[in-house]
Amino acid sequence: MEPLVRKRSGKVVPFSRFRIIKAVYKAMKATGIGSKEDAEKIADAVAVYLYRHYFKKGGVPHVETIQDIIEKTLMERGFPEVAKAYILYREKRRQA
Repeated sequence: MEPLVRKRSGKVVPFSRFRIIKAVYKAMKATGIGSKEDAEKIADAVAVYLYRHYFKKGGVPHVETIQDIIEKTLMERGFPEVAKAYILYREKRRQA
């Protein structure tokens, strides 16, 4: 079964690890901290968490939940400045 995610609009779409890499890497570039490989490691950690806590049980996490997990993972992995940039980017997206 394909893992799914609920968007802000309520639409359910396939989970994309690539989208997480892209968003995290943008925040890393904005702060000048981290690399594409770091962004991939963050995305991997988030994907593992999602599989264990949602997808394996047939759950469909909301995009906001996934973003919370990304922020938490950035903080835990030693990227607090990137987490801050990601939070700001996220707030702009939410308002858009």
